[in-house]
Amino acid sequence: MRRLFSIGKVIQIRIDDPLKVKQLAFVETEEHIRHVTEMLNWLYPHASDTLRRVAELHDIGKKVYLQREFARSRGRWDKRLTQDKLRADFYGNLVLDTFMPIEAISRYLEFIEGGTHVKCFLLRQKPQENDSPIVAVRYQLDPPFGNHAASVELEDLQGVPNSELSYVHSLIQLHHNFQVDKLVTTAAQHGEGIIADLYSLMTADQEGSRWAEYVVQKLEKGQETPQGKFGFSEFAVEPVAEPTEISRSNTHVRGQVTLRATRRPDLGERALTVDYYVSGCDLNPDKFLSAKRKGGRKK
Repeated sequence: MRRLFSIGKVIQIRIDDPLKVKQLAFVETEEHIRHVTEMLNWLYPHASDTLRRVAELHDIGKKVYLQREFARSRGRWDKRLTQDKLRADFYGNLVLDTFMPIEAISRYLEFIEGGTHVKCFLLRQKPQENDSPIVAVRYQLDPPFGNHAASVELEDLQGVPNSELSYVHSLIQLHHNFQVDKLVTTAAQHGEGIIADLYSLMTADQEGSRWAEYVVQKLEKGQETPQGKFGFSEFAVEPVAEPTEISRSNTHVRGQVTLRATRRPDLGERALTVDYYVSGCDLNPDKFLSAKRKGGRKK
């Protein structure tokens, strides 16, 4: 864990009621990056050193480019969360300030409390009738960071050789943007190989995220446990056994799952360790419907 904790993933956990989220799990940005790097190293053992560097840096924007409403405290920008300090902490450089997980989580819960950064999508038994029973609900939570891929600048990418800088920068900016015109332009600039590298990075990103959530949901007994096999890529990754809990101390949990790529037995098995933090929350449809009714009366 770094001195300035940065939320990289927020996982919703529904335990006893499928319409309510009573817990959130938080994965640190650097922890998520480690998951992605491990997946890339496992699934693509012949990946270039340049692509490995991209994996190690691909989500630096989640740490450096925070949303204004999250980074402000008492009406002012939190001096601990400047871009320079966050960037330095990402690279392991000495930062005297601290922003601990419990504080980052508390700040995030305040960030979503007002409802501005949460969208609630309801599915009713009879969609055309507003008083029809709710059968499903999806909550869309804004992350504490902004457009983390497109925001990354060349100055953020430390330790990258000048000859690779443009290539690394392009891959990072593309990994959440699949517009055909941008892909064509980038391939024309760097060659068709960058498309294959982008696919490998996306696969590692998806696998890393999915199996981290799998561990969290299983250990926290969530109702939204992902299926045990992921057909996103050509590897068909699945767990060898159920995830195990290594340790639990207050809000901090460490779990592990062993994975295998069923279509690539030559890759062997891979153990993925996941560190995360759990906090209670209260996301329920009644809360959003009440706020909506109040808003309607004001009009």
